Amino acid sequence: MVFKKGVSDIIAAVMIVAIAFGLTSTAYLWGVPLIQKRQEASLTEKIYGQFLQTNQNSLPKIIEDVANNRGVRSFTVSTDGTWELNEAEDWIEFTFTSKTSNIASGTVNPISLTPGVQCTPSPSPPTGTLGQDSSSVVCASAANLGNVFEIKYRVWFRELHDNPFSPKQTFDIDLEKDAGLTSSSGRTVRMTFSESTQQAIGQQTLITKKIKILLI
Repeated sequence: MVFKKGVSDIIAAVMIVAIAFGLTSTAYLWGVPLIQKRQEASLTEKIYGQFLQTNQNSLPKIIEDVANNRGVRSFTVSTDGTWELNEAEDWIEFTFTSKTSNIASGTVNPISLTPGVQCTPSPSPPTGTLGQDSSSVVCASAANLGNVFEIKYRVWFRELHDNPFSPKQTFDIDLEKDAGLTSSSGRTVRMTFSESTQQAIGQQTLITKKIKILLI
């Protein structure tokens, strides 16, 4: 009887260990992906904030600050991705992938993060009012690629008029490449004030602030 009791105790102990192991494995299989998804969601939200115009340390606000106050500033995004600069249309775009998205995916047109402005085919209205509107327009889009989302943030720069009905002065931020690069897979962008020019166009004066963009 003592022998049988000992065997029963051993079997019970083995079963308890097996059950505990099974529960641990189940918790791991379910818990780790959940933790990773929450981490991805947190990172996705952080990057969203880095392009939001209400954030003075966002990319659009830093470029505007350099244009208005001159000098040199740098911006570092929080994840790996790719940068593209379009000098002709004065926009800079960051693309990255994530398992989560806080931008509606599969929409026909990019979503504007700038109040009162549409993003397609380019910022509309194409101009703003000095002292009332922002020079920058931020557009976001997301595409579902199956296991991940491809998220893009594009920052445009448009002209600002001193008077929307009869403008006398027009202000413009002009993005120029620095060191010959218009694309990069690095995380950092450096903005350098280049020069300010004035040009008479009819009855208007166009004031252009040129900003050199270095994709590192």
